[in-house]
Amino acid sequence: MLTRRMFTGCALCAAIGLVAEDASAQAPSGIKRTITSRIDGPTQGYETLQVIVDVEPNFLIDWHTHPGTEAGYVLEGIGEFRVKDTEMQQIKPGSSWVTSPETPHTLKNGPQASKLFVTFTVQKGKPLATPVPAPT
Repeated sequence: MLTRRMFTGCALCAAIGLVAEDASAQAPSGIKRTITSRIDGPTQGYETLQVIVDVEPNFLIDWHTHPGTEAGYVLEGIGEFRVKDTEMQQIKPGSSWVTSPETPHTLKNGPQASKLFVTFTVQKGKPLATPVPAPT
């Protein structure tokens, strides 16, 4: 049985293009994604996606991992970003982050809409993201 938290994470992953097999799937309310580039590489068996993510106010991107590296940059808005075993960091325009492969992380958007630019370099054929339980 999926918990509400896991369901939210699954829905979110699909919404921001995190299911590599169907990047054209319609996003649920709360988030809009635009894939601006999708190429093979940088090495065999990997692909790189560049995605603009529009996040509604107070929306939670629940705990999840990626089968590769995620590099993000905040264009607009503020939020609270947290990676497992680290302190929460406040993000705002100009903030950036990089998460290592298979590292749980989450983002709670602030009181205004946010726009993020995210680059994923991930293993081809794997789901781009996998929801995970909140770390203890």
